[in-house]
Amino acid sequence: MTDHLQSERHFEESVETFYKHMGYNTRTNTTLHTRPVQIHAHLEHPKEKQKVLVECKPHQEPVGIHEVQKFCSKVAFARENKSASAGVLISNTGFTEEAITWVSCHCTFVKLRTYKQLINRSVKVNKLAKKFHNHMP
Repeated sequence: MTDHLQSERHFEESVETFYKHMGYNTRTNTTLHTRPVQIHAHLEHPKEKQKVLVECKPHQEPVGIHEVQKFCSKVAFARENKSASAGVLISNTGFTEEAITWVSCHCTFVKLRTYKQLINRSVKVNKLAKKFHNHMP
């Protein structure tokens, strides 16, 4: 396995770990209606069940509009088949302005997140869970 593939897999494993810490059940490297999915995360919540497709982009430069559009298409297909309700595209280097603008106008069921944002969210969820646990009788 090349260094690039090893670092890409490590990035995916790290992202999956954060989703697990946030309470999601995850499956990696699956196929959803003939389309490859890096991480398929499920959250069982009393009010709703979430099914999220997660894709990781460990690139040297910000992720551009073409990769974002391709991911939005994959998530839209999964939503039509009730296999997912949303998608999260995670990048270690961020996203181009064009990609961010396009998603906000045309693909509101997909969130663009940096790895740092994912870590911060995981920390907030863990703090909230501890706070809740400490206030239980």
